[in-house]
Amino acid sequence: MLPELTVVLDPLGIEVPRLRGYGAIDPALATDLSGRARVVRLPETARHRPAGLLVRDRGPAPPVDRTGHGGFDLPPPGALTYTPSTRVRGEILLSDHHCRYPYCGMPADQCEIDHLVPFDHREPHLGGWTVPENLAPMCRPDHQRKHQGFWLPTMHTDRTITWRNPSTGQEIVTYPR
Repeated sequence: MLPELTVVLDPLGIEVPRLRGYGAIDPALATDLSGRARVVRLPETARHRPAGLLVRDRGPAPPVDRTGHGGFDLPPPGALTYTPSTRVRGEILLSDHHCRYPYCGMPADQCEIDHLVPFDHREPHLGGWTVPENLAPMCRPDHQRKHQGFWLPTMHTDRTITWRNPSTGQEIVTYPR
């Protein structure tokens, strides 16, 4: 059984079409897929903003998926391999310019791309998948700290990460960029 395809379209044609789980796609392919895929139209508020940080009075974005599957029912291509593809790595580096561990400023291109929910090498279907919603840049020392459990991460749909200290309950939020 093939996974359900979801094409995300901008009715005004400003944003490029996207295939959920894969990224940007050619408009002609989006048109071709529209007949057999679920089509989601971008609301005006979701369109790309020029530059800068938008601050709104709203609560935190919801968590992506505590299983580390990025909200997917079936693994997209590359999700069951440990090393992210060049495309996925590039997507992470474009979004996150620094190590995402609290209080670290190491440039992302000098970091490892880490699975927030650990990848299961013996049973890849059960562990955290190699999808952008489960990946973040971490410098080597902070990658080790994360595995030691000093701070536990939760990725949100806006790529903010809430880090919770299990001993004290303190929470710190890190942001992409």
